[in-house]
Amino acid sequence: MDTTRDGLGEIVFPYTVYRGRPYPIIPVIVEGREKAVVHALVDSGATVSLFHMSISEDLGLDLRDAEQVYLAGIGGYVKAYIKKKVKVTLEGIGSIYIPIAFTEYIVSDLAILGRQGFFEALEITFREWEKKLVLKKPINP
Repeated sequence: MDTTRDGLGEIVFPYTVYRGRPYPIIPVIVEGREKAVVHALVDSGATVSLFHMSISEDLGLDLRDAEQVYLAGIGGYVKAYIKKKVKVTLEGIGSIYIPIAFTEYIVSDLAILGRQGFFEALEITFREWEKKLVLKKPINP
């Protein structure tokens, strides 16, 4: 992925073509006992970030202390386990801690970055006309 800095402390991600259409998909480093690079759709319509259960296993995250919930979406309700503070690092931005729900029942092969934690920590601009996503860490969050 070819990101650019614009001189204002912003990172610009060009949209990624996925299944024939451009989407705001970005790489993030997610950490547990291990680290993994995950490509995630930045989704302003999602309340919480949603990752497949296999990612929690790859990271060595223990979900026994996670909150079990049922999340509602277009496809109905799915069982998920929410870890309240998972470290996520974005190149050029730094690290933030966000809640992530892990589930077996994600309908896409992409992870989803939702509003809780992620949108609260960053200034996010969708430049739909340019097919670009702009991320900036606020000076005084």
